[in-house]
Formats: sequence, structure tokens, C-alpha cells
Amino acid sequence: MKEKIKQLEHLQPKLIAGAIYIHNGKDIQEKIARTESVQRVVGDKLATYVMALLVLPQLMETVMKSDDYTEWTKNYRTRTIN
Repeated sequence: MKEKIKQLEHLQPKLIAGAIYIHNGKDIQEKIARTESVQRVVGDKLATYVMALLVLPQLMETVMKSDDYTEWTKNYRTRTIN
């Protein structure tokens, strides 16, 4: 018997597809319209996950510039090398 794979709520394929759909809008107005369309289809909570996917690259860039991240990276590398 196959084990059922649990799907993470925030990584549903329809949400990833929604993020791609919004991202590929030709201009800001189209992206806003697409965002509203996705929100109507998936609802407020899931639309928030879509928006989080869209801002993830900027968030990662900000985090990677932080002192905490630099310290964590240094400690992580030290632990994995030894």
C-alpha cells in the first residue's frame, strides 16, 4: 500500500501557479488585476501564501545581509567542515 504524501498548505501547486501567473503580468496594472483574480479563486489566506512566494526573493536578500545570517552561516560552515 502506498503511503499518502501530506501536502503542505502553503506549497500547493495551485498557489505556485498563481504566483507565476501574477509574476508574468506585463505591467503593474495587469499584475494587480491578476492578484485580485487569484484572491477570488483561492481566498484570502491562500492568497497571502501566494504573495509571500512573490516577495520571497527580496526577503531572502534582506535576511542574507543581516548580521544574524552572517553569524549563522559562519557557525554552520564550521560545524559541517569538522
